[in-house]
Amino acid sequence: MDESWYKVFTPEFDTVAYDPLDPPKRYHTGVFVETDAGTLQGVLLQVTGDIIASSGMRFEVKENFVPAADKYFHRTTEIGRIRKSDFPRIRGILEALPTPTKQQGLDFWSLDSDKRNKLTWTKQNGDLYGPGEQRRPIIKCNEWTHQLAIPTLQREGILHS
Repeated sequence: MDESWYKVFTPEFDTVAYDPLDPPKRYHTGVFVETDAGTLQGVLLQVTGDIIASSGMRFEVKENFVPAADKYFHRTTEIGRIRKSDFPRIRGILEALPTPTKQQGLDFWSLDSDKRNKLTWTKQNGDLYGPGEQRRPIIKCNEWTHQLAIPTLQREGILHS
């Protein structure tokens, strides 16, 4: 590969807690830019936290990171490359994206004892959905990475196949 480019990956980590409302197995992911091919070191840009917290998830950057050295490392997928000259722009672009908001809570108020104190989907403000009210789509780290971060970097002309 030309030395004027960095490789970009989506590493996966087995750190996601089981979610009874969203039971399929998930791995935590983000966007990883490998800045040193010799040491496989780079920068991981991700959203972290959980969707039950009132503030939702937050944007985070891990510098000097080696995905495969993390004890929770599962696998990584190469998704493209970026010009080294574009690298300084990535953090600002991804940091400006909306992060996943509060989407779950505990139902303390239900009159139905089978539902009371159970995890439930909520609106961003923590209110429960009413009967028949359409719930918004789940947005966690996977969706933020694959539906928001990667397409944004591609639209900005930074991430190339």
